[in-house]
Amino acid sequence: MIRICMRKIREAFRLKFEFKHSNATIARTLGIGETTVEEYLGRARRNHVPWPLPEDMDDQQLEHALYPPRESSWEEFLTPDFERIHRELQRKGVTLRLLWEEYTDSAADSPYTIYGYSAFCKLFKEWKATDQTWMIQTHKAGENTFIDYAGLKVPVFNLATGQKEFDAEIFVSALGASSYTFCLATRSQKLEDWIEAHKKMCQFYGGVTECWVPDNLKSGVTKADRYEPEINQTYLDLSHHYGVSVIPARARRPQDKSRVEGAVYLVETHILAPLRDRKFFSLEELNAALQELLAEVNRQPFQKMPGSSRYSQYLELEQPLLKPLPEFPWELFHWGTATVGSHYHVMVEGKAYSVPYGFVGKRIDFRHNERTVEFFYHGKPIAAHALGQNAIVTNPHHCPEKHRHQAEISPETIRESALQIGKETLEWVESALSDSSLHIKQRINSGKNRIE
Repeated sequence: MIRICMRKIREAFRLKFEFKHSNATIARTLGIGETTVEEYLGRARRNHVPWPLPEDMDDQQLEHALYPPRESSWEEFLTPDFERIHRELQRKGVTLRLLWEEYTDSAADSPYTIYGYSAFCKLFKEWKATDQTWMIQTHKAGENTFIDYAGLKVPVFNLATGQKEFDAEIFVSALGASSYTFCLATRSQKLEDWIEAHKKMCQFYGGVTECWVPDNLKSGVTKADRYEPEINQTYLDLSHHYGVSVIPARARRPQDKSRVEGAVYLVETHILAPLRDRKFFSLEELNAALQELLAEVNRQPFQKMPGSSRYSQYLELEQPLLKPLPEFPWELFHWGTATVGSHYHVMVEGKAYSVPYGFVGKRIDFRHNERTVEFFYHGKPIAAHALGQNAIVTNPHHCPEKHRHQAEISPETIRESALQIGKETLEWVESALSDSSLHIKQRINSGKNRIE
């Protein structure tokens, strides 16, 4: 089995042990195979990896805990009782998934290796062919928020010139059980607008569901791959702050986003179409018009449920089950990776920031906002700086000893050292400083520049 990065493993443990998600949901969220999820959860259980993970456990320690040295390369698997499995499957509500979980629980203290879910099913089907079953998809209250952008855009004009300035994007979301809909005009689909739309969406709903289900938008999904999509790290940070998990809609799986597609159609036909002849000169003006019509749409009675609306269903079903909003607002951080050069500084937004020189040649992660920049190695913080005005920002403790010594040299320290030798030495130094002051200052400043 190909090993995956520790960041995904940590997220898989969080989704399993904090949110109690199924292995299939975790696999879809992280863009990895369900068998891989089962393998890592099984390794955590067999090797007694605790949850929550210790704060001082870095990625290397976690990998060692999951992959301890093996005494032998040979493994003996615990054979399932297929006759019992066949009998149990005749009972209502019993599935192969449930029976596999019971099989793994029964083998928790066994010296034998357990089969993953896929291998378990394959072995059973080889023992006796079974019919495929399909699970009807339902949306539980307080579970999912479906997210997408509308296909239609709204032009925003410049008040002074009357010319079109840009086409506003329309962010749309809907709660799973009630279809309670939210929409917001943003300048673009870029990360900053995507994040801000989520924050306002949460305020609109007055809480958060367990999961966000976005379509594979570039703002939320860095790599929209069929087999291994990568969730944007900033978006992942936002979900951690709000205590939700992100489950991207699967490609070519319309059932994953039917709810939000209905909401997009609702917004386009009942809100954007009536506003098609109006001219807007700011996002604030456009959003005020959107919210006015949105309130009417959400309170409009369902055709097949007279007396009930999206808003009434939200109040009855969704609102009591939403998790509260965080106490403190979330700050936007931008993430990146870099290899530390021999100068032990990393370029971030055109400026160089130091990290401990022991990390030269290593690949590290960093994040920054308008105030700070932070650096991480294997998920563990190694340096932090306030965002400065200087082109080079250095912590002296990050420098090798010889660099720190060079930075401390000044005409005053030279004079002090000369005086300790003798008066004649001091007189010679004073003469040298006087004759070559410009050259000396340049040499001194070249050393200082390394740590300023």
